Amino acid sequence: MAPEGPEGSFGCGQCWPPDATAAWEARAALTPRSSLIDDLHLGVTLLGCSTCNQQFVSVFLEFVDWADGDDPQYWTVLPLTEPEVAELAGLDRPSLIAKLNTADRSRRSLQRDYPKGGTVRLSWGTGIWIAS
Repeated sequence: MAPEGPEGSFGCGQCWPPDATAAWEARAALTPRSSLIDDLHLGVTLLGCSTCNQQFVSVFLEFVDWADGDDPQYWTVLPLTEPEVAELAGLDRPSLIAKLNTADRSRRSLQRDYPKGGTVRLSWGTGIWIAS
């Protein structure tokens, strides 16, 4: 795992670049390590960087409204520490969601929002939130 830098940074320039668009593009090169939840409307996957071994949790959430087929979709990518990754192993769905929702809310996360009828927005945020 990549050590935390002096500014509390995670990852390397290849997996966690400063630009949100570049970070989303870098996400595609991350290696899937484990699928924690694999549901049509909620996906939680652990990803890893082959360069620095930083691990990330990637959360996909879709809110189905049963109208028009243009359902809002949201992704959040959050870097994790080794102890956090270990804590996620073997948790049932409610416990996993609760654990992720209480992860460091000050840590930078990548957010990709695709609202109903809107355009895709990529931005930096903090923490992670999974509606349950």
